[in-house]
Amino acid sequence: MELVIKTKQQFDFVDITEQIESSLSELKVKNGAVLVFSKHTTASLIVNEKEEGVEEDTVNFWKRLLPPEGDYRHNQLRKDDNAHAHLLAMFLGPSIILPVKQGRLDLGTWQRIFLVELDKPRVRRVIVQAV
Repeated sequence: MELVIKTKQQFDFVDITEQIESSLSELKVKNGAVLVFSKHTTASLIVNEKEEGVEEDTVNFWKRLLPPEGDYRHNQLRKDDNAHAHLLAMFLGPSIILPVKQGRLDLGTWQRIFLVELDKPRVRRVIVQAV
């Protein structure tokens, strides 16, 4: 199954937990796992708490780790100004595997699933597949 998600800004945290949960019945997953995969090189998937402070701290950390205004060869060659987004996506990874128990995601109390936009706003596609 494919989810279509529209992001609104760079470093947008889009909570896709409910969409993934809804897909479980269609995928006929009762117990096992689902693979969630981003089809993009400048967006990633993470599991974390949905809290503004955590998101802000995370973005500030990423900007210190890989500054968007850094001197990157990709930016010089392509004129995209998104090398930091490619590097962050490689660091974070394109996929996650989530446990399913009795037809529901088996997440911790505060855990949510996010597609994180690391580049410019755009339409993103995420695959959800039974494992």
